[in-house]
Amino acid sequence: MPSPLKLMTTRAFNTFTLKGVVISEREKPGQVYQKEDNLPKGLPKEATVLGTIQILCFLVISSLGVILVSAPNSSQLSPAISTILTSGFPFLGALCFAITGTLSIISGKKPSKPFATSSLLSSAVSSVAAGVGLVLLANSLVALRTASRQCDSGRDYLASLPYSRYYYSIYEVKDCLLTSVGLTGVLVVMLTFTVLELLAAAYASVFWWKRSTLALHSSGHE
Repeated sequence: MPSPLKLMTTRAFNTFTLKGVVISEREKPGQVYQKEDNLPKGLPKEATVLGTIQILCFLVISSLGVILVSAPNSSQLSPAISTILTSGFPFLGALCFAITGTLSIISGKKPSKPFATSSLLSSAVSSVAAGVGLVLLANSLVALRTASRQCDSGRDYLASLPYSRYYYSIYEVKDCLLTSVGLTGVLVVMLTFTVLELLAAAYASVFWWKRSTLALHSSGHE
């Protein structure tokens, strides 16, 4: 009759656990399974980078939105930026980017199927929001360019005015041109970070789709 020590040693070698993978002597070859259906552990760094980029886009776009709101009112320039402001993209769209980035970071630290699915859906929504934002920003830039031409064309009209009115109106033209240049710079930077967000959200959608599919296959093989 085998001694108790020998029986314990035999059982320890027959069944062992390594990083959540259990292999038993009674199972057929190839029947290796995981204790949990979690996603691969090697994705926190990539998910954190994606989330950080999206949160950065939120901070920049929302800050530029505040600048647009506080810009001086102008009968010529205000209509050019009214569309992008009334749409709420600098704030609602940017908030969507922040939520997506936060979910991405959490999903990287706690890899699981529910978090991966949430990140996938939010990334898809962010892609749509960024695409709509690109269209709105492009329209605003075209409208602003047209309005700035009207400011510049006012110089010809000023030449026919008396000196007193010319002296007063020339500052209005200069303010219009300076404001136009400033608003154009704000919209261009916002457009750049919107493109960055679109690329990040599109990549994140593919990234989390692959992870959620992998988790689904892993749970199906158990």
